[in-house]
Amino acid sequence: MTLKWVKLLAGASLLAGIGAGCGSNAEKPAGEAPADSTAPAAGPVQLTYWVGLPADAARSLKNYGESLMYQELEKRTGVKISFQHPAAGSEKEQFNLMIASGKLPDVIESNFVNYPGGPEKAIADKVLIPLNDIIDKYAPNLKAYLDKNPAIRKDISTDSGLIYAFPGIGVGNTNVSSGLVLRKDWLTELNLAVPETIEEWTQVLRQFKEKKGVKTPLTMVMSDFNADRFTGAYGIADAFFQDGGKAKFGPYEPAYKDYLAQMNAWYKEGLLDPDFGTQDAKSKDAKITNGTAGAYAGYIGGGIGKYLPAAQGANPAYDLVGTQHPVLKKGDQPKIFLAAYSYRGDGSAGITPANKNPEATAKWLDYFYSEEGNMLKSFGVEGVTYTMVNGQPKYTDLIMKNPDKLSVGEAMSKYLRVSQPAPGFVGDDRYYDQYYSYEQQKQASAVYNKYYENVTKTRMPQVSQTPDEAQELASIMAEIDTYKSEMFLKFIMGAEPLTNFDKYRDQLKKLGVERAVALKQAALDRYNSRK
Repeated sequence: MTLKWVKLLAGASLLAGIGAGCGSNAEKPAGEAPADSTAPAAGPVQLTYWVGLPADAARSLKNYGESLMYQELEKRTGVKISFQHPAAGSEKEQFNLMIASGKLPDVIESNFVNYPGGPEKAIADKVLIPLNDIIDKYAPNLKAYLDKNPAIRKDISTDSGLIYAFPGIGVGNTNVSSGLVLRKDWLTELNLAVPETIEEWTQVLRQFKEKKGVKTPLTMVMSDFNADRFTGAYGIADAFFQDGGKAKFGPYEPAYKDYLAQMNAWYKEGLLDPDFGTQDAKSKDAKITNGTAGAYAGYIGGGIGKYLPAAQGANPAYDLVGTQHPVLKKGDQPKIFLAAYSYRGDGSAGITPANKNPEATAKWLDYFYSEEGNMLKSFGVEGVTYTMVNGQPKYTDLIMKNPDKLSVGEAMSKYLRVSQPAPGFVGDDRYYDQYYSYEQQKQASAVYNKYYENVTKTRMPQVSQTPDEAQELASIMAEIDTYKSEMFLKFIMGAEPLTNFDKYRDQLKKLGVERAVALKQAALDRYNSRK
């Protein structure tokens, strides 16, 4: 999706009358709320808002109330927000304690897909209120978007059709922000093409080892293997996925043996980092920049954007290139790889039953789905954090060359809410075009996102299990995930021969993997039946 959504919202209200009910002197924009809507209570509206404070923001803010974006938003709307931030690292625990206490804020920003029993249970538990009527009457910008994008409406609804949150929605062409990267300068030196197939990967890694004397041609950490970096070539995912509407569990599929065999072969030949099972991110970073690794899996922003300047000081020739998600046959399109959902899940704002002004809250949240609100959220205040250049918003030096020595990401987190999922639109191409400041980043983004539409058909959508299903599934998968992880290491490192793969599958069956797949299938069927 491009920024066509801006045009779709042109006729929708920006504030839908918040100013009238909140004592604001701001002029109402054209196309305000429907005639049958009622204004919020007279006088200023004050709301409490629970949300985690990301690490980048916490380096310069004690509270989102100090953020330029939210200060400007208060000026425009007259709505005052008192933020409540859980302690960093204890967000899940603090969320559970808040729910158990019954003392709820007016708005909770979280990923309600992960609520025990799903969003439907959150409504039944009186943690959230259903939003269907409220959005229809008081959120014209979001309503206009959902009318044009029924798939997103489906994603933010429960199986019974209740809308439960104001979502973070991915736009632009940047839903895939990570993938496989290689040393481009080495490829050029050795006259090698960027690999696409598993066989080409084998040849490139072999050349890196033999011709460059590299100790770890491909360096990985355990989490990289959980992110479908190579599994997709074998038509499977590392967890649950769907194949023509049929739920499957990748590590139980016969093709998983072929994947394990290839990883084992790379390990035995010294092409795969022998420390992959135990090394941490710092060790991996060092190998990528000091020349002991020739390829890795990682992110565009915090990876390529970090490694290029770190390595080029000592080695100006150092260069990186992103490569397409691998396939088995030349010319095939990748279909299974790591990508963000258009509905992010994270960064969704739900209104609680404690809220005495749900209509005003909806109007306030709806502002983020307007063109003007998206500009504020993504770019900030004109003349301060951005200027218009040839019709395009360009970040000022306050963001790109921060005088307080904040990184670009840290400066964005201080002044804006653009770099993490939050209510409104996420991934504006005009933001990424500047955040990805290196040409190598732009190249990688284009390559990684080329086949994004394929993955939308193979991954499991954000389905909801019933409370009973969720409890049963969690119990089954706790044992399965532990066993699968243990056997993964044994198979790759050769401690367990691949001739025992059938025994491995038999044990997964005994642990209930087929029941787990059936539970996922039931949830998938319900999801597909949503209207």
